[in-house]
Amino acid sequence: MKLLVLPAAALLAAGCTSSTPQPTVRTRLGYTQSSSAASASLEQRFQATVKADSMSALHEQLTARPHPAGSPGTAELVKHLQQTLAGFGFEVETHEYQVLLSTPRKVEVTMTAPARRRLSVDEPAIEADATSSHPELGGGYISYSASGTASGQVVYVNYGLPPDYAELEKLGVSVKNRIVVARYGRSHRAVKAHTAQQAGARALILYSDPADDGAAKGPAWPEGYWRGEHMLQRGNAKYSWYWHGDALTPGVAATADAARIDARTAPTLPKIPVVALSWGEAQHLLSSLRGPEAPASFRGGLPFTYHVGPGATAVTVTVDMDQRLGPIYDVVASLRGTATPERTILFGTHHDAWTFGGVDPGTGATALLEVAKGLGELAKTGWRPTRTIAFAFWDAEELGLVGSTEYAEDLRDRLKDQLVMYVNIDMYMKGRFDPGGVPSLRAFVADVVKDVPGGAGSVYDGWQASEWARKPAAARQGEQAAFEPDLKPLGSGADFVPFQDHLGVPTLAIEFIGENGYGFGTYHSNYDSRAYAEKIADPGFAQGVTMAQVLGTLALRMSEADVLPFRFSHYATKLGEAVTAAEGWARDAGVSVDVAPLRQRAEAVGKTALALEAAVDRRLAAGDIPRDALPALNDRLARMEQQLADDDGAPESKWYRHVFYGWNIYSMYDGQPFPGLGEALRLKDQARVTRELGRIERALDRMAEELAAAQALVR
Repeated sequence: MKLLVLPAAALLAAGCTSSTPQPTVRTRLGYTQSSSAASASLEQRFQATVKADSMSALHEQLTARPHPAGSPGTAELVKHLQQTLAGFGFEVETHEYQVLLSTPRKVEVTMTAPARRRLSVDEPAIEADATSSHPELGGGYISYSASGTASGQVVYVNYGLPPDYAELEKLGVSVKNRIVVARYGRSHRAVKAHTAQQAGARALILYSDPADDGAAKGPAWPEGYWRGEHMLQRGNAKYSWYWHGDALTPGVAATADAARIDARTAPTLPKIPVVALSWGEAQHLLSSLRGPEAPASFRGGLPFTYHVGPGATAVTVTVDMDQRLGPIYDVVASLRGTATPERTILFGTHHDAWTFGGVDPGTGATALLEVAKGLGELAKTGWRPTRTIAFAFWDAEELGLVGSTEYAEDLRDRLKDQLVMYVNIDMYMKGRFDPGGVPSLRAFVADVVKDVPGGAGSVYDGWQASEWARKPAAARQGEQAAFEPDLKPLGSGADFVPFQDHLGVPTLAIEFIGENGYGFGTYHSNYDSRAYAEKIADPGFAQGVTMAQVLGTLALRMSEADVLPFRFSHYATKLGEAVTAAEGWARDAGVSVDVAPLRQRAEAVGKTALALEAAVDRRLAAGDIPRDALPALNDRLARMEQQLADDDGAPESKWYRHVFYGWNIYSMYDGQPFPGLGEALRLKDQARVTRELGRIERALDRMAEELAAAQALVR
């Protein structure tokens, strides 16, 4: 039996009858020519539903009051999401978990020498940002900081990373039993806390230097994009390289009756106090420091000579955190599919915010709601997706991806069976298209954004141009028109992590980012407000319209595809590049590694993947894929990523099951190919290197076998 070219649901969605001639359109990846025509019509209908004024109204409701996890504002927002999504015609579920929350009772920083001065952790109200005087706003803090009082001399440690401590050692400066001051940037704050803790520091003070995200770069808010003198950055300092999610329930859902480890021994929780200051307050410590002059790489944008200390400058840090179990709520809304409702395309963002979440996550949550609204409008005309489309709004993301992780751990087996793809949307700003994800989805993303308008052309045109411009001149081979932009590898920092790294689900993260990437000026401050979003991040919500159109088109394209549009030949290319990189890591570490077996396996994956793709394309062109083969073929394609995940990792990192993708913790959030092997080589642990090589070889063998099995279905 031949593949049904145009199902009745697609005919209805296209607003035509079987006698209506179909427009001639580019054949989409995973579609026949006829089903491509129906897809084009459906996607255009959806894109027409996306409106800037609708997005503005949605955003206003999402950002009306502060709503950190566990707060009254979040409880109110959860009810709003439930009602709104149900009103769009979705089936709504709410998942509650009991997790370790972390809020401050008291945070004090007092300079005790050479003069006594209380350093403020508050952010003053400013007239141009009306909500900055909201009564529910509080001072800045770092969640999961240890409680206690620490006093001592001050040492400036630059970005607070291992190479910075090595520089201090060259200068004869020790941080043991001292208070270290580190500037934000280059890596996650938790890495800075852990490095300070390991070096024997009594406490860590974080601040945002104007050279990194402030006035040294350009006008600060409320005049411009960048961070001002009195704006500090909140955040969590949980050591999430052990596991993400709840600190007390590693690998299992934080249900009311879950077994919990003791918070006093939990490896993810810092053992020293950690606080945050604005540069306007931190400068009082830094300007009084003496000792050796700071190396050139340590110098920031403050108007004095940087010294590293120690000396007469001393400080007392007092932190009293309220860390107790409390409820969080994930809201998941579904539009059930018709042909295969048990297969789901899941989109996710988070709903909690440090304050108002004007950008983070207000823009991303607004875009996802607008997509749900548009699909709901299509559903009211009689259309239904072929596969289920679902939207998740996660809680406690800011506390370390807690809501998404607990959901993934809670429903692990079901999600591994049913999820076709997970797409994360954290936030967006006016700026360049910046997608990330697994290599098998690169061609799919490119195929989709060619059909979404953006600027003077398509979103693809803008993506191609911006990535070409970002390449070093020496690396620009051929013509720009022939250049194919790639997805960045995903490491950490957003709710895709449990789906990619723990479950092994095919994963994307879709963003548009501004001048300073994800470190926009009001990030994690009281001024991440609707006013900032309206004036700076997305005036008129024009970028939001494009974002919502991209997301909705991704949803429709994957839902309606005849054959799921995964391309594993590109995966093989990235595997080969990673093998070459690993060879260099081993050489630099002076560790003996034979990468030939890995290279052979990557080549085998590529050869089989190319044969599979050619067979699928040939069958789609002829419209003759047997209907009885389609479910098995699509399931094998959707679950292929899981072949690269296993439970054979080192005990200290078994939560991270993906052998090819993980988090390079010494970057900010960058993806790390072969993360277990990379860490083994960094530690120069030959036994661990051997174990990791075996994991990778077995994973690639599994992938090659699955690709061959998929190919057998379409020969």
